[in-house]
Order: sequence, then structure tokens, then C-alpha cells
Amino acid sequence: MIVTLYRDFTFEAAHRNCSAGASEANSRLHGHSYRARVKLTGPVDPHLGWLVDFGNIKQICAPVIGALDHRNLNDVEGMTSTSLTDVQRWIATRLCASVPLFTGCEVAISGDTCFKPLVRQPDDPVADIKHVGFGFAAAHFLPQLPQEHKCHRMHGHSFRLTVAGPGSAQEELIRLLGEIYRGVDHRLLNKIAGLENPTSEYLARWFWMQLDGRGYRPGEILVRETCTTGCIFRGED
Repeated sequence: MIVTLYRDFTFEAAHRNCSAGASEANSRLHGHSYRARVKLTGPVDPHLGWLVDFGNIKQICAPVIGALDHRNLNDVEGMTSTSLTDVQRWIATRLCASVPLFTGCEVAISGDTCFKPLVRQPDDPVADIKHVGFGFAAAHFLPQLPQEHKCHRMHGHSFRLTVAGPGSAQEELIRLLGEIYRGVDHRLLNKIAGLENPTSEYLARWFWMQLDGRGYRPGEILVRETCTTGCIFRGED
């Protein structure tokens, strides 16, 4: 019996598109959360009932994925460009020689690649609260951490911001978020005033202050760097 197994890996990286014809946004240093799907194809072991141990796939692939995680892809040796095609080629070239039964990989960017505000209705049908969220692609590094910490290195994320606030002001909130989005998307956050140390905690407060300074008082700010991590801020009061 011939089967194909796959295992997904994620990594967080910064890059800029240096190719001719790149848009202004893509030519700026920014970042994304990436997903790499590694595929293996071959015959199932009739005794064990599997093709290969998923744990072995992780162990073999970890050094290759780790060489991209929390990095600036433009600085990675052997990366001729930083397009998805080239990142995919870079991974495949290295796994082909070290992973038995390797048959390819696919690389994709997680999160939104443009301003797509999503409105979520409150759990309480009578509450005048709406949740409005959007994603943005940005690079950052945390200069206060020790140099050996991976987050001290230049890297990036597909960030996600969600704001909870009065439903009666939903249209105004979306307009304000569009203004703020243009200032953070495809940017290096450390270069923005007030975000010299752009942790999720300070980023959540910064978004709060941006909205409050525009006359909108949010009830809650949620910033997510990845699908498994986030920070909630409810103001200083």
C-alpha cells in the first residue's frame, strides 16, 4: 500500500522583496507567519502499519525549519530571493538529501495580506458590543531581550488585532482601524514612535492609545502574534 504523509511546520520570519517590479509595500521590511507542509510518499510497513513515525519527521526537519524561524530571510545563506517559490525551493533542496521518502513541500503565508476587517457578533444578543478584527504583516525584534534569545533577532509575524467596542460605532471603528492599518502593515514596528520595544503587551497598549487619541474608547484590545499566542489589554483604569 502506497501512501503520502504530511507534517506541517510553522516559522516566523521577516523579509523584503528586492525583485524588480515589487510593490512599495513588499519592498519594505515586514514579516509573516509561514506554514511549510512537508510530504513523504512510500509503502506502508506491513508490520508497523505506518509509513514512518511522525516524530521522526519532526526530528529530521527541525534543523531546516529552525534555520528560517525568527530570522530575516534576506540574510539566510542560499536564499536567492524571498518569494514563496524560493523559500519552498530552499527547504526542499535541504530536505531532499536528509529526509527519506521526501516528495516535496508547500509553503504558504498565514493571515491576511490586505485590510479585511471582520466583524464578530457578541455572545450576548442584547449587548451593544462588537468585535472587529484584521490582520497585518510586520517585522520586529525585541531589543531588551538577551542577544541569544530568538526574539532578539529580526523576524516577523502575521499579526491579528481584535477590538471590542460599542456596536453603535462599528462603521467609525472600521474607518479608524483602516487608518491605523496603513501605518503598521508591511512595516518594521521598531521604527514607529512608541513601539521601539514592540512586545505584544506594548503593541496592544499602542493600538489602544491610537484609537483613544482618535476619539474612540475601546473596551478591549487583543493582539495575536501567532495562532497560539495573544495579549489582552483593557486600558489603564
